Amino acid sequence: MKKILCAGLLAMSVVTQAYADDVKVSNAWARATAPGQDSASLQMTLTSKKDATLIGVGSGKAQSGEIHTMVMEGDVMKMRAIESVALPAKTPVTLGEDGNHLMLIGLREPLKAGRKLPCAVTVKFADGSTKVLRILAQIKPLETPSIAAQPQPVAQAAAQPATQQHEHHHH
Repeated sequence: MKKILCAGLLAMSVVTQAYADDVKVSNAWARATAPGQDSASLQMTLTSKKDATLIGVGSGKAQSGEIHTMVMEGDVMKMRAIESVALPAKTPVTLGEDGNHLMLIGLREPLKAGRKLPCAVTVKFADGSTKVLRILAQIKPLETPSIAAQPQPVAQAAAQPATQQHEHHHH
C-alpha cells in the first residue's frame, strides 16, 4: 500500500510540474556556425499564460547572451541589443520572425548541425517573480534560412514548375 501511495504521489507531482509551467517554449533552434564564427542567433517561439517579459538568455556554450532587435538606420539594417521583449498573455511571440532574436556571443566551441544546444531564457512576470527555462535547441545546417525567410511549404510547391515537383530518372 505504501509503494502504491508513493507511486501515486510521484505521478501527481510529475503531472503538476508539466502543467505548472507558465511559459511554453517551442521550435527552439540555432544555425550551425561557420569556421571562426564566435556568435550565433537563437530562434524560438515563447507563449506565456500570463503577461510576462523575456529579460535574458544564456548558455554554458557561450560567454554571454543578449536580446537583439533589427533597426533601420538610413539604408542599413543594424542589430541592436535591447533589455527585454514583451510576452503578452496567450500570444505566441516568435523570436526571429519579427526582427527580435537572441544572440549567443563568445561561443566556446562551434555549433554542429544535428546536435542540441543547451541554453536558458529568463522570464519576468508582472508580480516581479522570475523563471529560468532550460531549453535544448536544435542545431540546424548552416544553410537553413531564418524563420522570417522560410517560405510557406504550400506556396513553395505551387510556385515550382511541375517538372521540379516530381522527377523520374531512368537508367
